[in-house]
Amino acid sequence: METDRIDIVQLDVTGSLRDSVSALVAVEMHDRASLPLAIAPHESMMFTVQMGRGADTLDQKAEHGHNTRLTGIRQWTGSFVGAGQCVSLFALLTPLGAVRLLESRTLAAAPRIRADVAHLLDRQITRRLEDAIAREVRLENKLRALGAWLEERHGARRELPRAALRAGRAALRLTAQPQRPIDDLADAEHVSRRQLERDFERWLGTSPNHLALVTRVQHVARHVHAGASLAQAAHATGFADQSHMTRTVRKLTGATPKAFVGSHRTPIASGFRLATGGATVYF
Repeated sequence: METDRIDIVQLDVTGSLRDSVSALVAVEMHDRASLPLAIAPHESMMFTVQMGRGADTLDQKAEHGHNTRLTGIRQWTGSFVGAGQCVSLFALLTPLGAVRLLESRTLAAAPRIRADVAHLLDRQITRRLEDAIAREVRLENKLRALGAWLEERHGARRELPRAALRAGRAALRLTAQPQRPIDDLADAEHVSRRQLERDFERWLGTSPNHLALVTRVQHVARHVHAGASLAQAAHATGFADQSHMTRTVRKLTGATPKAFVGSHRTPIASGFRLATGGATVYF
């Protein structure tokens, strides 16, 4: 997808990586103009590598090794102005993917918005990733370098805490079935509901109830994208009625359901909608 200012590339996620990564997207902004954006709460954790364009790409946006960030499950919509003259690579991680790829680093105390991955893992790890991306010229190849790094980490054999994997597995089930009772998820993992809630907070930085709510709202967007009416989407996602859905969407996103599910205000919004099967990530 191309405009005068922005190129967007998407790669399909295949194989075993699909349980860990829900979308791979790259965005290149060619001029210095800023771009106002809002980002909605969604069920993925956003792993981002952002660099400059042209010479010295590694140090234009941040110190080498610190261009790689993680945004957790958001509590509300955030507005910001996107920087011009940059390349941004995005891997939308499932909660289970975040547990695996970040080696079960605890997220309870990490910043929910754009945590520095070098602080969660090790700066040498993020330096190697950024080096691999910087060596590529074409945007698609930069995104492939990120995908290859994720596959390598996904395939590495390492012992992870049982509680972290428990939280990741339960969260993956919850994003597939957001109306599933939390007690059922806890029973499937052979722990109490309260223990599972503590696991979510420690390892994922969110709660089962909030993740379920965010997922239901995003499923509304996907149903409408697939051709359903707002009333049909409300029924399919377990809301009492359309008014109940409207109140929930407004509270979570600050937008009406019509504005939330129909946002195509920017090429980036449209690109992420395609990559996520109709979800609203940027608008």
